[in-house]
Amino acid sequence: MRNSVFSLLGVIFYLGFAHGLAAQSIADRPIIWEKQRVDLGMVMEESGMVTSDFYFVNRADFPVFIQNVETDCGCTVASYTTDTLYQDKIGEIKVAYDPTNRGGQFSKMVIVKTNIDSDGDTLFLEGYNLPYPENVDVHYSHRVGDMGFKFTSVNVGDVINNEPKTKYVDFFNFKDMSVTLNDSKTVLPDHIKLKMSPTIVPAKSRGILEITYDGEQKGDLGFFDERIQFFIEDRGTTEMEVRLLTTVHEYFPPVKKSEVNDQPKLGISDVNVNLSNVSSNRPVSNAVTLSSMGGQPVNIRKVVSNCECLQVELRNYDIAPGDKEQLRFTFDPRGRQGLDHKTITIFSNDPLSPTRTILIKSSIK
Repeated sequence: MRNSVFSLLGVIFYLGFAHGLAAQSIADRPIIWEKQRVDLGMVMEESGMVTSDFYFVNRADFPVFIQNVETDCGCTVASYTTDTLYQDKIGEIKVAYDPTNRGGQFSKMVIVKTNIDSDGDTLFLEGYNLPYPENVDVHYSHRVGDMGFKFTSVNVGDVINNEPKTKYVDFFNFKDMSVTLNDSKTVLPDHIKLKMSPTIVPAKSRGILEITYDGEQKGDLGFFDERIQFFIEDRGTTEMEVRLLTTVHEYFPPVKKSEVNDQPKLGISDVNVNLSNVSSNRPVSNAVTLSSMGGQPVNIRKVVSNCECLQVELRNYDIAPGDKEQLRFTFDPRGRQGLDHKTITIFSNDPLSPTRTILIKSSIK
């Protein structure tokens, strides 16, 4: 296994790039790291010490050795290779983090000093430390069978469609036996992957569901309320269900300042529409003007409202530079009273503002 890791790293380094490095040539950096930042995800306090490995290669034509490794916290300990590292050889830093009596987000810094750089290279070990609750029955009060969760749904949050996002959901196994995920019976949508950690969660203990959501695989933009079913094994097979709340956005690469005026730019005549007093007996219609204000045509990817009571109509989803288009909407207030707020969300190819929201306010009589 160790040899396969080294072989893989050798290929990566010889190809000339390592993940997470600053934009500069390999020749300028005698020591090249496979990665300088590791996200451990969710770390349970009762699991004890967690570790991660940082690999590096010496691309200099002279030997390198580590003189010292400094950490910014007593909770973090580093061990490392002290032998002389010759050209194109690979070294390793092993960093261990102790989550005991700590909680919340953490980012631990490790500075590696060598004979060629007394200032050192900086590594980061990050994650979320989950303390053990005082009362598991209260803390994990939402029961799905004999599995306890903190909330009735999982807020995955914003997902950009260029990179999958993983959400860590802790749970408590109230069963009198161990449980594990039944992968063979669990059939999920292509854009969702599920993993249980540890693979086998003992009785009366905590585990983590790692839910990975791929916005590109989803193939759509906007807010999604989805329920996924999966199966766990104990003495038999039990079906479970989890509700996911996600908003998928389109990724656009950064735009140079000199090229801003050449990009698509969506203009909206009014993003705060006040319908004032409306009757609860009759639908009311209005419109806002969409305009193409940049050097390239605007393409409206999608227009959605947050309520079936608010219907939208856009005849042309492509707007040439300098042109305008009416976005019409109809609000049906029947069955509602008092102050009301609804939204219309527009997804477009405007790289600086790809997601825009229009607020529709009214007072229903």
